[in-house]
Amino acid sequence: MRKNKVTVLAGRGVIPAAGQVEVRGADGKPREGLTAKNILLATGSRAQSLPGVAIDGKKILSSTEAMLLDSIPESMIIVGGGAVGVEFAYLYNAYGTKVTLLEMLPTLLPNEDQEISEQLRRSFQKQGIQVLLGAKVEEVKTAGKGVQVSVQAGEAGEPQNITGELLLMAVGRQPNSDGIGIEELKVELDHGFVKVDKTMRSSVPGLYAIGDVIGAPLLAHVASAEGIVAVETMAGQSPAGLNYANIPSCTYCQPQVASVGLTEEQAKKEGHEVRVGRFPFRASGKALALGEEEGMVKIVAAAKHGAILGVHIIGADATEQIAEAGLALTLEATLEEIAATVH
Repeated sequence: MRKNKVTVLAGRGVIPAAGQVEVRGADGKPREGLTAKNILLATGSRAQSLPGVAIDGKKILSSTEAMLLDSIPESMIIVGGGAVGVEFAYLYNAYGTKVTLLEMLPTLLPNEDQEISEQLRRSFQKQGIQVLLGAKVEEVKTAGKGVQVSVQAGEAGEPQNITGELLLMAVGRQPNSDGIGIEELKVELDHGFVKVDKTMRSSVPGLYAIGDVIGAPLLAHVASAEGIVAVETMAGQSPAGLNYANIPSCTYCQPQVASVGLTEEQAKKEGHEVRVGRFPFRASGKALALGEEEGMVKIVAAAKHGAILGVHIIGADATEQIAEAGLALTLEATLEEIAATVH
């Protein structure tokens, strides 16, 4: 920061009026006032919970507390089968914790291709992680030294009680857009997320926003790219904006899951006649030599002209391999062009 002549001020930033920022101390009192032609909001997000369930940081955790435990729990219930829930399920199971993973929807990683999600579920089951899909949490209460969750699995399923030493809430995130003054400025919001155009401008002139505070995808590499677009716009350039359809998604469990573009289900829903190709890791000599034969690559392409619509990978180093697929989508490569490229 010093090298690039960036001034860093510690405190809480509040925007009392357009073009103004107050830096407040722990007591809430203004310590310093700033004026600027442009202001960039990058306040991020925080974990949210189910209605009526308070995260206490002791027995009921968010991802923040789950990263800071000073001992390995004997058992953990995880509510939410998205990226956060899946990653922590793998992590704590690897440490020896008995993990029960609850997801309300019928698949893990609901935004991923269903075939990939099902393969991950089978892998988790083999690893000893108990996965309950279609599981609706009815009640959460602390009981003795642990937590008890009442769950109904399926529409006709009988409610069952699951107990664990700790409960991790992984049901999504909410934007850090409250308490910073933008409500008084009448900044246009959508469920708390700041609405922006393709150059990251909000509805208030001179106020830009990037990252989690503007909504999905809540990914660090997306926030970085959005920041570049915002600053280039402030500098008078004309950036093209981001193509969110080509943003890679990565889940850091084992086996890793990564994807870019459309799932098979999405492609069919959009009216594409699709061709689907699959290559299992166990058919790769290198994967066998590395002892990483679990997984597959799945490519979804348009049947008419071979344009690649989506690539989905589950297995070792999937989160690294997906970069080539992202490049292929950006360059509008076809199946024939990829096949003609010597690897």
